Amino acid sequence: MIDISVIIITWNSENEIAACVDSLINNSPNLNIELIIIDNNSADNSFSIINKISYSRIQTYRNPENLGYTKAVNQGIKYSKGKYILLLNPDTMLKEGCLAIMFLFLEENSDYGACAPLMLNPDSTVQLSVRCFPTYWTMFCEFTLLAYIFPKSQLFGKWKMKYFDYTKDADVSQPMAAAFMTGRQALEETGNMDERFEMFFNDVDMCKKIIDSGKKIRLLTSAAVVHEHGLSVHKDRVRMIKIWNKDCYKYFEKYHKNTLLLIWLKINLIISGFVRTIFR
Repeated sequence: MIDISVIIITWNSENEIAACVDSLINNSPNLNIELIIIDNNSADNSFSIINKISYSRIQTYRNPENLGYTKAVNQGIKYSKGKYILLLNPDTMLKEGCLAIMFLFLEENSDYGACAPLMLNPDSTVQLSVRCFPTYWTMFCEFTLLAYIFPKSQLFGKWKMKYFDYTKDADVSQPMAAAFMTGRQALEETGNMDERFEMFFNDVDMCKKIIDSGKKIRLLTSAAVVHEHGLSVHKDRVRMIKIWNKDCYKYFEKYHKNTLLLIWLKINLIISGFVRTIFR
């Protein structure tokens, strides 16, 4: 039986994918791992590089068009056979033992639906990778800049949780999904990624479904992944801002449906999107 199905979605990732896969292949030789890479119609040499990877259990697919991250992930899940699914960004590199730590944790703790590693910047500093689920209050704090004026306040900075202690393991609501392991059983109970989200908030939604199902999610600080945060997003920054705003609105429409507050949110997303585009 396959222990872990690793799903990587590439889009113009020629500069990152080889190092990512090398770190994966060399990570846990005692685990039975299959690698599924789906290329979202890259314009660079990503798919050519992928097809040169020497690994016995690899599946590669190239979409004829960019279907978006969410649909591509669901493709990968459909093709996978592993007991656990690891979603992995191409701009990551796994530290030694990372896969084994995550795998063993989920094997030994059936009350957890997922786990995530400690995310590190390329300079080895800790990357802020844990958030709570967004609410209208947290969005108000973002729009009014209260979250930036008081970033470590549990009242005003609650969404991005810059006060979080990354030195010890903890149960969390929504870890960054650049490296995120969940069980096939958990997916069968909650469903795959919701395809109404093109690229963003799909991970937030997935975590919320896991938590709402009664399972927990654990941040494992002894498992570490180096992540070039925002690398893929910055390749097409203006388009990504528009998609982020749409997906954010869809998330609130799904979980916090309130006509007046949704109008307020939409107006503020338009304004903030305009400002972020100008100062990108």
